[in-house]
This record gives sequence, structure tokens and C-alpha cells, in this order.
Amino acid sequence: MKLPRPSDELSVTTADKRTFLSPISSYILKVASRCNLNCTYCYMYNLGDNSYKQQPVSMSQDVVDAAIAKIAEHASLHGLKTVVLIFHGGEPLLASKDFYREFVSKAKSAFLPNIKPRFVMQTNGTLLSPEWLELFLELGISFGISLDGTPEAHDANRLDHQGRGSYKAVIDALGLVKSDNRYADLFQLNLTVINIESDPLVVYRHLRANGLKGVEFLFPDGTYDHLPPGKTLNGEETPYADWLIPIFDEWFDNPNTDYRIRLFDNIMRLVFGSRFSTSDIGGNKNGYVVIETDGGIEPVDSLKVCGEGFTKLGINVTQNKIDDIYDSPLAQSFIAGADSLCETCKRCPIVDVCGGGYMPHRYREENSFDNPSLYCKDLMKLIAHIQEKVLMNLPVKLRQSLKLATLTELTENNSSVQPQVTVIT
Repeated sequence: MKLPRPSDELSVTTADKRTFLSPISSYILKVASRCNLNCTYCYMYNLGDNSYKQQPVSMSQDVVDAAIAKIAEHASLHGLKTVVLIFHGGEPLLASKDFYREFVSKAKSAFLPNIKPRFVMQTNGTLLSPEWLELFLELGISFGISLDGTPEAHDANRLDHQGRGSYKAVIDALGLVKSDNRYADLFQLNLTVINIESDPLVVYRHLRANGLKGVEFLFPDGTYDHLPPGKTLNGEETPYADWLIPIFDEWFDNPNTDYRIRLFDNIMRLVFGSRFSTSDIGGNKNGYVVIETDGGIEPVDSLKVCGEGFTKLGINVTQNKIDDIYDSPLAQSFIAGADSLCETCKRCPIVDVCGGGYMPHRYREENSFDNPSLYCKDLMKLIAHIQEKVLMNLPVKLRQSLKLATLTELTENNSSVQPQVTVIT
């Protein structure tokens, strides 16, 4: 396994790491390392890393106890007032209801009153039932459900181990959530992996009609060595921007603003100078890690697409402190966000918006992460389009007072002007 070569900025002493790198405030807890689905694009099982086979099927109480203790220790050390605990997998509903009752009880005992724990779950939805929803209410667990759109788009990839589609089970689960406002209040967003073979507007309208609060569109995971659908090493094609732009236009022009698309929201905020970001856009430091079923402390789980055992750092909550992750060059690069980007990205005029994209998408075996994102051109095209659309909808006098010109206005006056993005501050 080749590890990233940290930049000079990342070559800090052990004593400096706590101040240079973000404290860890969010934890992805792999409470189950198996799944009842077998999605074709899954980074856990189907993109080249089989290390899950060496791990326990579920998280033991010994690991739970150690994880809670080490998280509480880290939060106290760094003065955190809130921690986010994200139940994940595999499929987290493969764990028992008693597991969650005990986990939440132990966490509250360890954290309160000085640290507030927030509980979240990401589920494929196929095992959701009224009993599970009542448990979420009892324990205060908010949740999101994965849905890739229409039956055809969803069942193209989200299959069970017998090759059967999971769309109907997911739609039935969303029906349960919508049946009671108490459940709906806990719901976060649908997660949707982009399928460029599908019709974007048909997918968007289907999600909006069947969803609740909104959607998070995800680019399929891949690397330069294992390209996702529609991408080539040439990198000039923009099928994902071309898929997203019609959705943005229809969503932006809809006067009903109660449906959120997180990617678009974040780009608009960043274009106007916000420093808010997520791990796949914006470039701020990342304050989360993964704790596996065996207690292993790891950086973001999607890095599994980079190769067999790539995320294994040799540290574990049963033996190590959370702070020990700062000693890993791989974890340093992920936590540091845009500070660990290649020189091409650092010189790019839109780096403050795209943040270099998602770290796994920059990987190539021959030079590690010293590359722009596979989706660089897609991000450029999408961000430029969103900025143009937003500026065109500002009052002309306001644009003039702020000395902002849209791309259309610039090109009307100068045909040689090339598309670009200027962060508005």
C-alpha cells in the first residue's frame, strides 16, 4: 500500500498536530461489517478491498465500551461540546434493537452533561419497520435512506445477494416514514448515487415526489486506476455535470424551496464566500474518522477503493487513543482537507469552492493523491453554471454595486473570455 506524501505544511511535529489538525467531532461507527444488499458500486465490498472478511460481523460490547471511552476522552481533551455518532455498516439494521438501546445508554452516561451526543444512522431502508422507527423515536436517532431514483435507476445497482432489486422495499420504507410526522422529523436526506445512464429529470422528479426533505447526490467512487462509469484518463468529458445541471435548473427555478439538494446548497454558499464544507466539497479540514467492527480507527471509509487494506492504520480503540490517528500520513492528508491538495489544485481559481473534490477520487497508484479529482472538469462546469445562474437572478443594480458581472455579460463584451468562477466575498 502506498501512502500519501504529505506536503510541507503537513510535516508538523507531534506536539503541533492537535492545533494544526481538526479535533475529531464525528465518528462513523461500523456496527455491522456485512450487508443484506450487494450494490455493484459499493466501496466496502465490490471495489477491490476484501479486508472486511477478516473483521467481526458485528461490533462487540468490548469494542463499544472502548470506543465510547476513547471518544469521550478525545472530546474532553479538545473541549468539544458535541459529538456526532453515525451508525453505519454494512447495513446497521443488522444489529439488534437491544444493541442500540445499550449503546445509547452507555454513550449518554459517558458524555452527559458536558458533552452532547447526537445519534445518526444511514440505512439502505430494506429492513426498516414500525418497530425500528419507534426505537429511533425512543433513542433520538435521526436517519437517512439510500434511494437511487426510479425503479430502473435504483435496481440497476442496488441489488441483493440473489441479484434482485431493492427498490420496492425502499419505497415501502419511505412510506412508513411518511405515515407519521414523528418519524419524518427524524429523517435527514435520501442518498442517491448518480447513474448517468438514467434520465436526470425523471430521477429528480421521482425522488422529489417520493422523498421527504431532500437528497444528497453522490459521485460514484473510483480512482484513476479503477475509473467510474463515463470517465476516462483523458478527463475532459463532463457526464456528471451534464447530468446534474438540468436538475439544478429545475430545482433552482421552483418557487417551492422546501426540498433540499445538499450539493447545490453547498456550492451556492461557497460561491458567496462561506467556509462551510463537507468532505467532498469546500476543502475545510475534516473532523471525522471511522471505527470498524473490530475497533480499528481509520480515515474515511471510501478510501477502501484505493486498494486492499488501504485504510488499515494498525490502531484500535481497545489499545490506542483517538489522537493517535494524527500520526498517520494518510489520516493527516484527509483531515487537513485542501491543505493536502496537489499544486495544480492549489493554483486553481475555484479551489475555495470545490476544495479539490473527494480525496479518494484523487488517487492513482503511481503518485498517490498528487492529482486533481477524477471529477475535476465536472466540478468546474457545474460550479461555473451554478454561479452564472445565481448571479443572473440577482437584481442588476445589486450586481452593479458589487461590481459583479455574469459570464454572459462578460462574453458579450469580450468573446475571448473563458468560463471561470470567482468566489464572491
